[in-house]
Amino acid sequence: MNDPNGLVWHKGEYHLFFQHNPCGVQWGHMSWGHAVSKDLLNWKELPVAIAEDDDGAIFSGSAVSIGDEIVAIYTRHTETHQSQCIARSLDNGRSFVKFDHNPVLDENKKDFRDPKVFQYEDHWIMCAVQPWDHQVSFYKSLDLITWQHLSNFGPAAAIGGVWECPDLFPLTIDGQQVWVLLVSLNPGGLYGSGTQYFIGDFDGATFTPKYSTDEPRWLDYGRDNYAGVTFNNEPNGKRILIGWMANWEHVKEHPETSWTNAMTIPRELGLAKYADEIVVTQQPMCSLTYEIEMPMPNSGVIGLQGFVKVGYNADKKVIFVDQFEAPYEIDGGELHLKVVVDQSSVELFTGDGIRAITVATFPPVGTSRDLASFSQ
Repeated sequence: MNDPNGLVWHKGEYHLFFQHNPCGVQWGHMSWGHAVSKDLLNWKELPVAIAEDDDGAIFSGSAVSIGDEIVAIYTRHTETHQSQCIARSLDNGRSFVKFDHNPVLDENKKDFRDPKVFQYEDHWIMCAVQPWDHQVSFYKSLDLITWQHLSNFGPAAAIGGVWECPDLFPLTIDGQQVWVLLVSLNPGGLYGSGTQYFIGDFDGATFTPKYSTDEPRWLDYGRDNYAGVTFNNEPNGKRILIGWMANWEHVKEHPETSWTNAMTIPRELGLAKYADEIVVTQQPMCSLTYEIEMPMPNSGVIGLQGFVKVGYNADKKVIFVDQFEAPYEIDGGELHLKVVVDQSSVELFTGDGIRAITVATFPPVGTSRDLASFSQ
Protein backbone atom coordinates (compact mmCIF):
# COMPACT_ATOMS: atom_id res chain seq x y z
CA MET A 1 0.00 0.00 0.00
CA ASN A 2 1.02 3.59 -0.45
CA ASP A 3 -0.80 6.94 -0.76
CA PRO A 4 -4.03 7.46 1.22
CA ASN A 5 -6.89 8.25 -1.17
CA GLY A 6 -10.50 9.35 -0.95
CA LEU A 7 -10.56 10.15 2.76
CA VAL A 8 -14.21 10.85 3.52
CA TRP A 9 -16.80 10.43 6.29
CA HIS A 10 -20.08 9.00 5.05
CA LYS A 11 -23.07 7.53 6.89
CA GLY A 12 -21.29 6.90 10.17
CA GLU A 13 -18.00 5.58 8.79
CA TYR A 14 -14.60 7.04 8.08
CA HIS A 15 -13.44 5.71 4.72
CA LEU A 16 -9.76 5.26 3.98
CA PHE A 17 -9.14 4.30 0.37
CA PHE A 18 -5.50 3.84 -0.55
CA GLN A 19 -3.09 3.01 -3.34
CA HIS A 20 -2.84 -0.75 -3.29
CA ASN A 21 -1.32 -3.67 -5.16
CA PRO A 22 -3.75 -6.55 -4.58
CA CYS A 23 -1.38 -8.95 -6.35
CA GLY A 24 1.83 -8.67 -4.32
CA VAL A 25 4.06 -6.86 -1.87
CA GLN A 26 5.83 -4.62 -4.40
CA TRP A 27 4.41 -1.52 -6.10
CA GLY A 28 2.21 -2.34 -9.10
CA HIS A 29 -1.34 -2.95 -10.39
CA MET A 30 -2.44 0.25 -8.68
CA SER A 31 -6.00 -0.02 -7.39
CA TRP A 32 -7.94 1.59 -4.58
CA GLY A 33 -7.86 -0.53 -1.45
CA HIS A 34 -10.48 0.22 1.18
CA ALA A 35 -10.81 0.26 4.96
CA VAL A 36 -13.49 1.70 7.24
CA SER A 37 -13.54 2.84 10.86
CA LYS A 38 -15.90 4.33 13.41
CA ASP A 39 -13.15 5.95 15.48
CA LEU A 40 -10.10 6.37 13.16
CA LEU A 41 -8.08 3.85 15.19
CA ASN A 42 -9.79 0.49 14.72
CA TRP A 43 -10.03 -0.31 11.03
CA LYS A 44 -11.72 -3.06 9.04
CA GLU A 45 -10.20 -3.78 5.65
CA LEU A 46 -12.73 -4.38 2.87
CA PRO A 47 -12.32 -5.77 -0.66
CA VAL A 48 -10.67 -3.63 -3.33
CA ALA A 49 -12.97 -0.69 -4.09
CA ILE A 50 -11.81 0.33 -7.59
CA ALA A 51 -9.57 -2.14 -9.39
CA GLU A 52 -7.05 -1.66 -12.18
CA ASP A 53 -8.51 -2.83 -15.47
CA ASP A 54 -7.89 -2.59 -19.22
CA ASP A 55 -8.72 1.10 -18.96
CA GLY A 56 -5.63 1.77 -16.87
CA ALA A 57 -4.37 1.90 -13.31
CA ILE A 58 -6.27 3.75 -10.56
CA PHE A 59 -3.94 6.40 -9.19
CA SER A 60 -4.45 8.79 -6.28
CA GLY A 61 -7.48 11.00 -5.78
CA SER A 62 -10.24 11.97 -3.38
CA ALA A 63 -13.87 11.31 -2.56
CA VAL A 64 -16.91 13.40 -1.66
CA SER A 65 -20.19 12.55 0.04
CA ILE A 66 -23.37 13.62 -1.80
CA GLY A 67 -26.58 12.41 -0.19
CA ASP A 68 -26.57 8.62 -0.41
CA GLU A 69 -23.57 8.57 -2.75
CA ILE A 70 -19.82 8.52 -2.40
CA VAL A 71 -18.22 9.90 -5.54
CA ALA A 72 -14.57 9.03 -6.09
CA ILE A 73 -12.42 11.34 -8.20
CA TYR A 74 -9.20 9.60 -9.28
CA THR A 75 -6.41 9.68 -11.83
CA ARG A 76 -6.58 7.12 -14.61
CA HIS A 77 -3.01 6.18 -15.47
CA THR A 78 -1.49 4.61 -18.54
CA GLU A 79 2.14 4.59 -19.61
CA THR A 80 1.57 7.65 -21.80
CA HIS A 81 -1.42 9.47 -20.30
CA GLN A 82 -2.98 10.65 -17.04
CA SER A 83 -6.50 12.07 -16.77
CA GLN A 84 -9.13 12.61 -14.07
CA CYS A 85 -12.11 10.27 -13.80
CA ILE A 86 -15.04 9.68 -11.46
CA ALA A 87 -16.85 6.63 -10.10
CA ARG A 88 -20.00 6.44 -7.95
CA SER A 89 -21.00 4.22 -5.05
CA LEU A 90 -24.52 3.79 -3.64
CA ASP A 91 -23.56 1.09 -1.12
CA ASN A 92 -21.33 3.08 1.24
CA GLY A 93 -18.17 2.56 -0.77
CA ARG A 94 -18.42 -1.22 -1.07
CA SER A 95 -18.62 -1.05 -4.85
CA PHE A 96 -18.17 1.67 -7.47
CA VAL A 97 -19.48 2.19 -10.99
CA LYS A 98 -17.26 4.23 -13.30
CA PHE A 99 -18.81 7.13 -15.18
CA ASP A 100 -19.58 6.13 -18.76
CA HIS A 101 -18.03 9.27 -20.19
CA ASN A 102 -14.72 9.32 -18.33
CA PRO A 103 -12.41 11.15 -18.24
CA VAL A 104 -14.06 14.28 -16.88
CA LEU A 105 -10.84 16.31 -17.06
CA ASP A 106 -8.15 15.59 -19.65
CA GLU A 107 -5.32 17.93 -20.60
CA ASN A 108 -3.63 15.37 -22.89
CA LYS A 109 -0.60 15.09 -20.65
CA LYS A 110 1.61 12.21 -19.58
CA ASP A 111 1.75 13.57 -16.02
CA PHE A 112 -1.29 15.31 -14.52
CA ARG A 113 -2.68 13.74 -11.37
CA ASP A 114 -3.90 13.46 -7.79
CA PRO A 115 -7.20 15.40 -7.80
CA LYS A 116 -8.38 16.64 -4.40
CA VAL A 117 -11.99 17.83 -4.63
CA PHE A 118 -13.93 19.71 -1.95
CA GLN A 119 -17.10 21.78 -1.75
CA TYR A 120 -16.69 25.55 -1.85
CA GLU A 121 -19.86 27.61 -1.45
CA ASP A 122 -22.31 26.25 -4.07
CA HIS A 123 -19.80 24.40 -6.28
CA TRP A 124 -16.81 22.07 -6.29
CA ILE A 125 -13.13 22.94 -6.39
CA MET A 126 -10.46 20.53 -7.61
CA CYS A 127 -6.75 20.94 -7.03
CA ALA A 128 -4.49 18.69 -9.11
CA VAL A 129 -0.76 18.72 -9.80
CA GLN A 130 1.34 19.40 -12.85
CA PRO A 131 4.19 17.32 -11.38
CA TRP A 132 7.19 18.40 -13.46
CA ASP A 133 6.08 22.03 -13.67
CA HIS A 134 5.85 22.19 -9.85
CA GLN A 135 2.37 23.63 -10.02
CA VAL A 136 -1.00 23.05 -8.40
CA SER A 137 -3.86 23.75 -10.80
CA PHE A 138 -7.32 24.77 -9.54
CA TYR A 139 -10.62 24.00 -11.29
CA LYS A 140 -14.32 24.69 -10.70
CA SER A 141 -17.36 22.49 -11.39
CA LEU A 142 -21.07 22.48 -10.59
CA ASP A 143 -21.57 18.76 -11.26
CA LEU A 144 -18.16 17.02 -10.91
CA ILE A 145 -18.26 16.38 -14.66
CA THR A 146 -17.58 19.69 -16.43
CA TRP A 147 -14.51 21.48 -15.11
CA GLN A 148 -13.29 25.04 -15.68
CA HIS A 149 -9.64 25.96 -15.10
CA LEU A 150 -9.23 28.80 -12.58
CA SER A 151 -5.54 29.34 -11.83
CA ASN A 152 -2.16 27.80 -11.10
CA PHE A 153 0.08 28.08 -8.06
CA GLY A 154 3.83 27.50 -8.23
CA PRO A 155 6.66 26.83 -8.68
CA ALA A 156 7.40 27.70 -5.06
CA ALA A 157 9.61 26.63 -2.15
CA ALA A 158 10.82 23.01 -2.55
CA ILE A 159 11.02 21.94 -6.20
CA GLY A 160 13.69 19.23 -5.99
CA GLY A 161 11.28 16.52 -7.15
CA VAL A 162 7.88 16.05 -8.74
CA TRP A 163 4.93 17.66 -6.96
CA GLU A 164 2.18 15.26 -5.87
CA CYS A 165 -0.94 14.85 -3.71
CA PRO A 166 -2.14 18.43 -3.10
CA ASP A 167 -4.75 19.38 -0.54
CA LEU A 168 -6.34 22.76 0.15
CA PHE A 169 -8.49 23.58 3.19
CA PRO A 170 -9.34 26.38 5.64
CA LEU A 171 -8.46 26.51 9.32
CA THR A 172 -9.16 29.20 11.90
CA ILE A 173 -6.87 31.09 14.27
CA ASP A 174 -7.98 33.96 16.52
CA GLY A 175 -11.30 34.06 14.69
CA GLN A 176 -9.58 34.48 11.32
CA GLN A 177 -9.90 31.99 8.48
CA VAL A 178 -6.59 30.95 6.94
CA TRP A 179 -6.08 28.56 4.00
CA VAL A 180 -3.48 25.80 3.99
CA LEU A 181 -2.10 24.22 0.83
CA LEU A 182 -0.30 20.91 1.22
CA VAL A 183 2.05 19.70 -1.51
CA SER A 184 4.08 16.50 -1.36
CA LEU A 185 7.20 16.09 -3.46
CA ASN A 186 9.51 13.23 -4.35
CA PRO A 187 12.44 13.52 -4.01
CA GLY A 188 13.36 16.93 -2.66
CA GLY A 189 12.18 16.54 0.92
CA LEU A 190 14.45 16.43 3.93
CA TYR A 191 15.15 12.72 3.41
CA GLY A 192 13.78 11.99 -0.04
CA SER A 193 9.98 12.14 -0.13
CA GLY A 194 8.45 14.92 1.93
CA THR A 195 5.44 17.20 2.38
CA GLN A 196 5.57 20.98 2.48
CA TYR A 197 2.79 23.42 3.21
CA PHE A 198 1.88 27.00 2.39
CA ILE A 199 -0.16 29.40 4.52
CA GLY A 200 -2.29 31.88 2.60
CA ASP A 201 -5.66 32.91 1.26
CA PHE A 202 -8.01 31.35 -1.29
CA ASP A 203 -10.63 33.58 -2.89
CA GLY A 204 -12.44 30.82 -4.75
CA ALA A 205 -10.13 31.00 -7.74
CA THR A 206 -6.57 31.76 -6.68
CA PHE A 207 -4.34 30.72 -3.77
CA THR A 208 -2.14 33.55 -2.53
CA PRO A 209 0.62 32.72 -0.01
CA LYS A 210 0.93 34.88 3.09
CA TYR A 211 4.67 34.43 3.58
CA SER A 212 7.77 34.16 1.44
CA THR A 213 7.95 30.95 -0.58
CA ASP A 214 11.73 30.97 -0.90
CA GLU A 215 12.16 28.24 1.71
CA PRO A 216 9.87 25.25 2.38
CA ARG A 217 7.85 24.77 5.54
CA TRP A 218 7.86 21.05 6.31
CA LEU A 219 4.84 19.29 7.70
CA ASP A 220 7.00 16.57 9.25
CA TYR A 221 10.70 16.41 10.07
CA GLY A 222 10.94 12.63 9.98
CA ARG A 223 11.54 10.37 7.03
CA ASP A 224 8.21 8.59 6.81
CA ASN A 225 5.18 10.82 6.30
CA TYR A 226 4.34 11.29 2.64
CA ALA A 227 1.30 12.05 0.45
CA GLY A 228 -0.84 12.97 3.45
CA VAL A 229 -4.32 14.34 2.77
CA THR A 230 -7.33 15.22 4.91
CA PHE A 231 -10.87 13.91 5.33
CA ASN A 232 -13.80 15.47 3.55
CA ASN A 233 -17.14 15.78 5.36
CA GLU A 234 -15.69 15.22 8.85
CA PRO A 235 -18.80 15.32 11.11
CA ASN A 236 -17.17 17.14 14.05
CA GLY A 237 -15.70 19.96 12.02
CA LYS A 238 -12.16 18.70 12.51
CA ARG A 239 -9.43 18.71 9.87
CA ILE A 240 -7.87 15.24 10.11
CA LEU A 241 -4.83 14.10 8.13
CA ILE A 242 -3.45 10.65 7.45
CA GLY A 243 -0.16 10.11 5.59
CA TRP A 244 1.67 7.16 4.10
CA MET A 245 4.28 6.02 6.62
CA ALA A 246 7.10 5.44 4.17
CA ASN A 247 9.48 7.18 1.79
CA TRP A 248 10.22 6.28 -1.81
CA GLU A 249 13.95 6.66 -1.12
CA HIS A 250 13.91 3.97 1.58
CA VAL A 251 10.79 1.88 1.04
CA LYS A 252 12.83 -1.11 -0.12
CA GLU A 253 14.19 -1.34 3.42
CA HIS A 254 10.69 -2.21 4.69
CA PRO A 255 10.25 -5.94 5.31
CA GLU A 256 7.97 -7.77 2.90
CA THR A 257 5.07 -8.90 5.05
CA SER A 258 1.36 -9.48 4.60
CA TRP A 259 0.82 -5.80 5.47
CA THR A 260 3.78 -4.22 3.68
CA ASN A 261 3.69 -0.47 4.43
CA ALA A 262 1.35 1.39 6.74
CA MET A 263 -0.31 4.74 7.44
CA THR A 264 0.52 7.32 10.09
CA ILE A 265 -1.64 7.82 13.13
CA PRO A 266 -4.50 10.21 12.25
CA ARG A 267 -3.62 13.78 13.22
CA GLU A 268 -5.93 16.69 13.92
CA LEU A 269 -4.56 19.78 12.22
CA GLY A 270 -4.71 23.29 13.60
CA LEU A 271 -2.89 26.61 13.50
CA ALA A 272 -0.60 28.37 15.96
CA LYS A 273 1.75 31.33 16.01
CA TYR A 274 5.42 30.43 16.18
CA ALA A 275 8.55 32.37 15.19
CA ASP A 276 6.50 35.31 13.90
CA GLU A 277 4.44 33.17 11.55
CA ILE A 278 1.25 31.13 11.50
CA VAL A 279 2.18 27.45 11.34
CA VAL A 280 0.28 24.18 10.97
CA THR A 281 0.00 22.05 14.11
CA GLN A 282 -0.63 18.32 14.42
CA GLN A 283 -2.09 16.46 17.38
CA PRO A 284 -2.17 12.64 17.35
CA MET A 285 -5.72 11.33 17.62
CA CYS A 286 -4.72 8.57 19.96
CA SER A 287 -4.94 8.36 23.75
CA LEU A 288 -2.25 5.66 23.85
CA THR A 289 0.66 8.09 23.88
CA TYR A 290 3.67 8.45 26.10
CA GLU A 291 3.58 11.90 27.69
CA ILE A 292 7.01 13.34 28.47
CA GLU A 293 7.77 16.56 30.34
CA MET A 294 11.32 17.88 30.54
CA PRO A 295 12.53 20.80 32.67
CA MET A 296 14.04 23.45 30.45
CA PRO A 297 16.60 24.31 29.22
CA ASN A 298 18.04 20.84 29.90
CA SER A 299 18.62 18.16 27.29
CA GLY A 300 16.84 14.87 27.77
CA VAL A 301 16.86 11.42 26.21
CA ILE A 302 14.18 8.79 26.50
CA GLY A 303 15.37 5.32 25.51
CA LEU A 304 13.12 2.74 23.91
CA GLN A 305 15.27 -0.27 24.73
CA GLY A 306 17.09 -1.49 21.64
CA PHE A 307 14.64 0.47 19.51
CA VAL A 308 15.21 4.22 19.14
CA LYS A 309 16.02 7.27 21.22
CA VAL A 310 13.73 10.28 21.40
CA GLY A 311 14.20 13.54 23.24
CA TYR A 312 15.37 17.13 23.19
CA ASN A 313 18.81 18.66 22.66
CA ALA A 314 18.92 22.02 24.42
CA ASP A 315 22.23 23.07 22.82
CA LYS A 316 20.98 22.53 19.27
CA LYS A 317 17.37 23.44 20.18
CA VAL A 318 15.93 20.39 18.45
CA ILE A 319 13.63 17.52 19.30
CA PHE A 320 14.78 14.24 17.80
CA VAL A 321 14.07 10.62 17.00
CA ASP A 322 17.51 9.08 16.56
CA GLN A 323 19.19 11.14 13.79
CA PHE A 324 16.00 12.89 12.69
CA GLU A 325 15.77 16.39 14.16
CA ALA A 326 13.21 19.18 14.17
CA PRO A 327 14.13 22.73 15.23
CA TYR A 328 12.13 23.76 18.25
CA GLU A 329 12.69 26.48 20.82
CA ILE A 330 10.62 27.27 23.90
CA ASP A 331 10.86 30.09 26.40
CA GLY A 332 11.38 28.68 29.89
CA GLY A 333 9.00 26.31 31.62
CA GLU A 334 8.81 22.68 30.61
CA LEU A 335 8.96 20.95 27.27
CA HIS A 336 6.00 18.67 26.65
CA LEU A 337 6.37 15.81 24.16
CA LYS A 338 3.95 13.14 22.98
CA VAL A 339 5.19 9.83 21.58
CA VAL A 340 3.09 7.26 19.73
CA VAL A 341 4.85 3.89 19.52
CA ASP A 342 3.68 0.97 17.43
CA GLN A 343 5.29 -2.29 16.38
CA SER A 344 7.32 -0.65 13.63
CA SER A 345 6.94 3.08 14.07
CA VAL A 346 7.62 6.03 16.33
CA GLU A 347 5.72 9.32 15.95
CA LEU A 348 6.94 12.23 18.07
CA PHE A 349 4.98 15.47 18.59
CA THR A 350 5.60 18.57 20.64
CA GLY A 351 2.76 19.14 23.07
CA ASP A 352 1.62 22.23 21.17
CA GLY A 353 1.69 20.28 17.89
CA ILE A 354 4.11 22.67 16.20
CA ARG A 355 6.66 19.95 15.36
CA ALA A 356 6.28 16.30 14.37
CA ILE A 357 8.79 13.57 13.51
CA THR A 358 7.53 10.31 12.00
CA VAL A 359 9.82 7.32 11.56
CA ALA A 360 9.13 3.78 10.42
CA THR A 361 11.62 1.45 12.05
CA PHE A 362 11.97 -2.31 12.19
CA PRO A 363 13.67 -3.61 15.35
CA PRO A 364 14.24 -7.31 15.96
CA VAL A 365 11.21 -9.33 16.98
CA GLY A 366 10.74 -9.24 20.75
CA THR A 367 12.33 -5.82 21.24
CA SER A 368 10.69 -3.84 24.04
CA ARG A 369 8.57 -0.83 23.12
CA ASP A 370 8.52 0.49 26.68
CA LEU A 371 10.09 3.79 27.60
CA ALA A 372 13.24 3.08 29.55
CA SER A 373 15.37 5.78 31.07
CA PHE A 374 15.48 9.56 31.27
CA SER A 375 18.82 11.27 31.37
CA GLN A 376 19.91 14.87 31.39
